[in-house]
Amino acid sequence: MPPPYLVLFVAGAAGDVHAEALRAVARDVPGAGFFDDPAGGEERTVGAYLRLDTAPESSRHALVGAVASVSEQLGARIEVQVAERVLGHLEGGRPDAALAAALTDL
Repeated sequence: MPPPYLVLFVAGAAGDVHAEALRAVARDVPGAGFFDDPAGGEERTVGAYLRLDTAPESSRHALVGAVASVSEQLGARIEVQVAERVLGHLEGGRPDAALAAALTDL
């Protein structure tokens, strides 16, 4: 079984501004990583991730909080997953009901 990852990515059109902001987030959160597919065109996938079994626990909420700030600043909808299971979305920096409930167990 692959290790569990917390993955947050732009759920919609993503551009360089999203990539720059999420890359900065990944640099600032211990254990976080960044991914980008600039060749994806309209299907470009940009996000940040955290391997849950090796990263400090404090990084989990730090990553979600930092990405929520990006979501608010850029008006981006961000999908949040753990082990490829959708927990919910950040919209305008706020978690939807499903994500808010899931964050208590993160």
